[in-house]
Amino acid sequence: MDEKDNVTEELKELITVYGFNKNTFSQYLGLPLDGIEDLANGNIDFLSDDCAYRFMLFNKISFLYVSATVDKDLRLAAFLEVLLSHHGLSKETVAAMAGVETKDIEKLLSDPSQKVSEEIKYKIAVTVVLLRFFLKDCEPQL
Repeated sequence: MDEKDNVTEELKELITVYGFNKNTFSQYLGLPLDGIEDLANGNIDFLSDDCAYRFMLFNKISFLYVSATVDKDLRLAAFLEVLLSHHGLSKETVAAMAGVETKDIEKLLSDPSQKVSEEIKYKIAVTVVLLRFFLKDCEPQL
């Protein structure tokens, strides 16, 4: 299966299995609704031949697909890592803002499948989402 087949199958699954809104896809991908339908059905002929454009478009679909299918704890750890590495926040800062111990942040980062209580994961997740939202302008565009 080539990249086109993968991404069109991912799009189709996001729509059919996860009920992702086609209007939201239209805005997110900058395509008309009929383009979303065509793409979900494997037709990419209407897309620009520009490789960079296709790469960006296919990545955006794949990012959403991964967000639906990848382990949630692993994803939380990855978003937390962006705050630490890209934005230069410390584990102590994130822990203080989340109202958890630094050791909880360390456990989540070292092995996302470790037993960290749901309450602590929730506090960390809410903090990570808010920080990523507020700092999004400092991140490279996809």
